[in-house]
Amino acid sequence: MKQLPYRPVLPKIFNPHAPGQNGTGIAVIPHSHQKAHNDLLRNYGFNAWASRQIPVNRLIPDSRPKSCRDEKYLVNLPPTSVIIVYYDEDLTTLLRTLHSVIDRTSPSLLREVILIDDHNGSRLHLEHYLSWFHKVRFYRNKQRLGLIRSRLLGFSYTKAPVVTFLDSHCEVNVGWLEPLLRRVNEDPTVVVTPEIDLIDASSFRYLYGPSGLIRGVFDWNLKFKWKVIPREERLARKSPIESVRSPTMGGDIFAIDRKFFQSIGKYDSQVETWEVEHLEISFRIWLCGGKIEIIPCSHVGQVLRSFQPYQPPQSFDDYLGKNSQRIAEIWLDDYKEFYYQRYPHLRQNFLGDITAELRQRQKLGCKNFRWYLNNVFTDAVFPNESVMAEGKIRNPASANCLMVAGKTNSYVRLITCVHDTSSMIFRFTIRREIEINGKCLDANRSKRGSKIQLVDCHRMRDSQEWKHKVSDINILHVKSGMCLDRGLSLTPVLMPCDHKRKQIWVFDKYYPNVKSKFQ
Repeated sequence: MKQLPYRPVLPKIFNPHAPGQNGTGIAVIPHSHQKAHNDLLRNYGFNAWASRQIPVNRLIPDSRPKSCRDEKYLVNLPPTSVIIVYYDEDLTTLLRTLHSVIDRTSPSLLREVILIDDHNGSRLHLEHYLSWFHKVRFYRNKQRLGLIRSRLLGFSYTKAPVVTFLDSHCEVNVGWLEPLLRRVNEDPTVVVTPEIDLIDASSFRYLYGPSGLIRGVFDWNLKFKWKVIPREERLARKSPIESVRSPTMGGDIFAIDRKFFQSIGKYDSQVETWEVEHLEISFRIWLCGGKIEIIPCSHVGQVLRSFQPYQPPQSFDDYLGKNSQRIAEIWLDDYKEFYYQRYPHLRQNFLGDITAELRQRQKLGCKNFRWYLNNVFTDAVFPNESVMAEGKIRNPASANCLMVAGKTNSYVRLITCVHDTSSMIFRFTIRREIEINGKCLDANRSKRGSKIQLVDCHRMRDSQEWKHKVSDINILHVKSGMCLDRGLSLTPVLMPCDHKRKQIWVFDKYYPNVKSKFQ
């Protein structure tokens, strides 16, 4: 990509009236600058014209919850080395990242900033500007290595006990580092990430919302997603500024204990260029003895590109396909089949040698992926292929079937099987839940004679876990150890298992090759 010539002058005097100050953006582009704007947008995937009108040392609003401002921190927190890798980055966004780190970080906590130029198409004019930043150490790759290998190279240059990775177009907020370092200092196996605020790609306005409400997850395409934290975890939090467990982390912004990072094997160095690396490191952390937490008192704004402005050096299958396939083969165990059901053509794709990664996983004693789904990403949504049985649940002796009225907290009833209605079509999933329309059968009282209710799925097993196989004929409620019984009326109940006809139940369809995640 051709780098447009631009040499911004670093401000010596703070201008409170400059455009974009206090996190405001630039919404209107003068007609005379429209062509320049369009050219820059094509080159960078965001409105670099607006970025160039905004001071590189602008103020942004304090987006932390108010109670964070009263938090006290130890004076002897461990310092950190910050690693920033960039490739064909707009100079103003990169300088704004550096300025925010230097200006909003206590000097005693910042050992150094390692800035890695991943062999840009043309050099940014940085030599003069970096003389302003005495803690910035600059390195330029002799050839393009990609994000992960550049980060690993940057890590080899670091000296601090904690390493923090930042994106090259972000702005750290007030008090961003202390909460991260405190948590790592408390438990070196915890990898921490800030709340990610949005810097609008069109106007460069700094946007933020309530903290502590969402966490990072993924789907079976191996795409990262944000999702509201489960209800049980939300209720268990003692404070709105308490850290949030996150199955994966979004973006590429996190702090990690140096020795712990080394102990889990760091990154998979064969991941090419960028993308999905945050899933790879997330699975590695959780399965190999660590935890990921989002810290509500730490905020960092990030520009999310409108589109990717430059092409990777390989095709999709050679690049994203290889990256995600390596993750599936190394970390997902049998659950990789859900990925291959979406990309069957990638089964024969060349993903490189994974022998060393698999051997390392075994040597470290990392947990299996079923453990991750049972204990970390407990509200994962499984594809239709994860159903072990489905259809009407018949009691052959009475020619009746289970049905629900469809309303939450309603009781399961029996009705003649000839009726054809969606309120009778159940799914027995690999979670060992019996669900219908997103609700689960629940025997909360778990005692003799308990009725069965339809309630929200809480994903905690407990009162919603059942056992059933076509050869067993019973439907066993695991917590109580009792069986689903037809009862004396049209309202089924839990009763001690006796294998009599009133406790025989049959689904319309069974999928014997699909195994429960709890087996």
